[in-house]
Amino acid sequence: MFLLVSALDNLVPKDLDEKKYKYPFFLDLALYMSTPASLAIFFALFWVAGSGSQDVFGVGGLIQSMTNVDVVDLRNNTPWYHYVLMVFALAMPVTGAGGLAGHELTHRTWRPFDLWLGRFTMALNWGIAFPIEHVYGHHSYVGTAKDPATAARGDSVYQHLPKAMYLTVLNAWEIESSRLDKIGASVLSPKNVLLQLASIAMATTVVAYLCAGWVGVMFHLTICLMTKIALEILNYVEHYGIVRVPTEPVKPHHSWNCNHLVSGVFTYNLTRHSHHHADAQVPFQDLQSYHGQPEMPGGFMTAYLTTLIPTLWQKRITPKLNEWDEKFASAAERDLARKANKVSHWSGLNRRTLA
Repeated sequence: MFLLVSALDNLVPKDLDEKKYKYPFFLDLALYMSTPASLAIFFALFWVAGSGSQDVFGVGGLIQSMTNVDVVDLRNNTPWYHYVLMVFALAMPVTGAGGLAGHELTHRTWRPFDLWLGRFTMALNWGIAFPIEHVYGHHSYVGTAKDPATAARGDSVYQHLPKAMYLTVLNAWEIESSRLDKIGASVLSPKNVLLQLASIAMATTVVAYLCAGWVGVMFHLTICLMTKIALEILNYVEHYGIVRVPTEPVKPHHSWNCNHLVSGVFTYNLTRHSHHHADAQVPFQDLQSYHGQPEMPGGFMTAYLTTLIPTLWQKRITPKLNEWDEKFASAAERDLARKANKVSHWSGLNRRTLA
């Protein structure tokens, strides 16, 4: 799927269309459907993780009565490697529903229902810190050392992932603690959104245990970890190596943009990242192409796959970083970039003082 999207991205013309959609409700409906889709996928996962006579809610018996196929027996005799492939296959739609759709919904802070639904959907796969840190932290910290999503120049994706995960949790707790302090509530208060989301995540894992014991828990946590890694790699691609003076406002050139059509369709226009960071309140269908802003190498999915091979990523992103330093950065940002280039130890990065 990733290879197909990557190939189509480079065959189909770029999407620069900025017309308004006549019926945005149907686009919202696609987002809302991500929640029941996530619940259905997780239930199927927990049912399949069962063994022996386990048949949650009698689903296996119902299917057998309708099809005359004993799915419980088939499940019990399924080879182990089928489950390995299944976990990888399910990680993609769960990332799409809980990650991409959830991301869009959590940005709609002006719609309480959308905000709640996005947070709930992300919490199903233990995405409890992301909805807080991303909306109220990342969009303020982008391009600085405090931002979990902005990878330092020279860092491979494998170096970046553990740091990003740790800093996301740390920032989220700091942001929520500050909010609770302002309203005079304790961090252990029921008003703590992180604790609310943690209760949803824990309840999902408990359901996994009740359905299939520790095997169900293992399946659930594995899927959760894979979706978290997938989202962090997306962030890695979108902000790699970009620098910003913390006191300066966030501008379109502070993220890598992409106008490849197929990737945009699959990611709710997350590809149009320059506009998303210029105005995070704009619904995904109204994001503009911002043609002329710094572009990630080869399109969204191509860049995503490239990060998995650090030497190839270095080769592809180095000229883009040099172009960003010379064409897009302010004088102060060029100074930050030059220092970052020196620390990175990447020989191809420009280390001279730019005018």
